[in-house]
Amino acid sequence: MAIGQPGQAEFVNLINQARNLDVAAGLAPLMDFREEVTRNDELTARGGFDNATQAHFLRLLARADKLRRRVSYNPEKKELGDLIQQAIDPNGQLEAGERPWTGDNIQHGTGGRWVLPWDFSGADPNIPLADTLTMSNNGMLLLHSINRAIVTWTRLESRNRNRQITVEDSLRVYDCYAMIYDYLQSFGGDTNRADFAQVRATEEPRGAANAPNSKTETPNLATAAR
Repeated sequence: MAIGQPGQAEFVNLINQARNLDVAAGLAPLMDFREEVTRNDELTARGGFDNATQAHFLRLLARADKLRRRVSYNPEKKELGDLIQQAIDPNGQLEAGERPWTGDNIQHGTGGRWVLPWDFSGADPNIPLADTLTMSNNGMLLLHSINRAIVTWTRLESRNRNRQITVEDSLRVYDCYAMIYDYLQSFGGDTNRADFAQVRATEEPRGAANAPNSKTETPNLATAAR
């Protein structure tokens, strides 16, 4: 692996250094979520994914959102966005996630910069780049929405703090999570699955060059003239 190297492809705008360890704390469950997405066979099917997969992904998203709340510096208890949490557990209590970890009233000394503990260069097989994966359109939309959230975490102004993120930065991340949630609701579940009768050209047993394609057909002029 090449931890500390610049990100590539979808991670080209990622900033891989920070002072704030809470950025890594917020990223950790999101990285786990991405691993599950890149290894799920159902996301190679164009028809969508079933209820079980949708519920699994929603739980992973809720876990990531819980950490976002946890590292948010919110002494005034402002609204941090509750769409995702309420969607997972309509009867759940949000109070446990609104308060940040202790130490928010203490002025800390200057912290040194450190490198994010993940390799976004494409060398780590656990963090494959999108162009190396075979996924459906639905799967790619979901994956890139997660990638967007990862990059957003690393570009927060709060990365220059010693710990915790501001309410405004927290809502920037929440906006990314809301997009992931929308894709899970729009493309996931049995009711949203679609039927496809034809296989892809690249999946033809004789190769894509032998796939049916009307543009390559030429008429038999002698037969047509009769």
